[in-house]
Amino acid sequence: MKKSILLKLLTVVLFFAFACKKEQERAPSISGVGSETIVMNIGDKMVLAPNVTNLKGNKYTWLINGKEAATGQLNFTFEAAEPGNFDVAFKVENPGGSDSQTFKIFVEKAIAISMESKLTVAMCEVIDITPSVTGPDRNDYTYEWLIGDSVIGKNKQLNFISPAAGTYDLTLRATAGKQTASATRTITVKPATYVNNAFTVLEYLPAPAKNHNWSIIGDAEFWDYGSEFPLGYTDFLAKATEIRKQDFSAALILGSWGGSATFKFDHTVVNAPGKPDLELSATYSRLDLPAVYVAYDRNKNGQPDNDEWYEIKNEDYGIEDLPDYAITFTYQKTETDAKRISTYFNWQDNQKEPAKGEVINTKSYSSSMTMDGLLSTKGFFPGYNMIDFPSKQVGLLNGWKDTFTRTGKRITKDLTGAVSFSQKLNIDIDQAVNSKGERVQLPGINFVKIQKVVYPFQQDFINAGGEKKDFNMEEGRMLHVASITDKHLKN
Repeated sequence: MKKSILLKLLTVVLFFAFACKKEQERAPSISGVGSETIVMNIGDKMVLAPNVTNLKGNKYTWLINGKEAATGQLNFTFEAAEPGNFDVAFKVENPGGSDSQTFKIFVEKAIAISMESKLTVAMCEVIDITPSVTGPDRNDYTYEWLIGDSVIGKNKQLNFISPAAGTYDLTLRATAGKQTASATRTITVKPATYVNNAFTVLEYLPAPAKNHNWSIIGDAEFWDYGSEFPLGYTDFLAKATEIRKQDFSAALILGSWGGSATFKFDHTVVNAPGKPDLELSATYSRLDLPAVYVAYDRNKNGQPDNDEWYEIKNEDYGIEDLPDYAITFTYQKTETDAKRISTYFNWQDNQKEPAKGEVINTKSYSSSMTMDGLLSTKGFFPGYNMIDFPSKQVGLLNGWKDTFTRTGKRITKDLTGAVSFSQKLNIDIDQAVNSKGERVQLPGINFVKIQKVVYPFQQDFINAGGEKKDFNMEEGRMLHVASITDKHLKN
């Protein structure tokens, strides 16, 4: 009996001994190592903690790109000290077998920013700052240029401009993925002296109307006191420029629909975020806003190129009924007698069934003489003047044309009761849009073009039973443009 019990106990001991040996010799298995690459930045640390089944008798080894990095530990802390791709292999083995898995790690390059150490520019001039930014190969870079806490740009390149002299700390902050780097440079803005008004007249393209006075440079009411300058085209531009440099109120009469003028500043007007940048003084009504176009001299050639023009979006933007309208004006004749003079011109538009008409200006000599004893140009076709009063000879001055076409968009409006008067219009360069209506970011502008784009109709209650009548050629509907001033320039 005792012998039987002993045999049973021996069997149990042998069974457990065999079972333990089998367990000790079972091969380990690794899990918890993902197939995706782990992206890290320099300076980051990550604990790699795989799962292992059968922990008895295991030996652990960690290798980085085939080189042993640690032994005897189940977890491993990887430190990103340099950029590149890293295979971090984890191996485990025991008498029963072995297993290995590899963590894929990519350490991105650190963002590094460099730019010129000394930055200098005159006030109201643009300096293009293009930093060198190196770092990870990513497509999600973002940039912020700051002066203090104020963000002044969000592109890699900065078109810096300041309306005031001084020294500023300029900071670029670049971000990609989880990385952010910054660099600060001092920029010195030197003082300079400019004229606050866009005094230079680059182009004058009036569209005539009844009693239009094309040679006025100043207040139209004072024509008889010497505000008229009947000159050849190039000389007229030079004279207008000379006068407007000294007298900001000196106006040009653009006339009826399509009339325009282009002006140039002697500096770049700063586009200040969230503020109006220009102030236009002009004669118009609340329903008869002039169109304003601006251009930045990006290529620094001193002229507004065709691809540099942008329209300032106002409350009338996008409501034009004829986007490509044109009127051709043609001088016909001048008739004189002993007491009076009559000038004739006609006009015709570019529509399939064209609208057209004739305008006659008749005035007496006695009521049209200036203080200098000359016959006023009021009512003459642009560029025409009486060049010899005794013989009543009228001639076309150099550079002007006896027929021309004005083009642009047309906004047809009923302006009944909307009286034109001299007023000021604030202009924000941030409202500049391209031909598709998309906002454009300009550091500032150098050129301004003003054009009459509203084609006026009015109710004629007296003569036509309340019908709408074409008032485009009426004297009271002409556009006058005076000063165009920089609101930021303090000197």
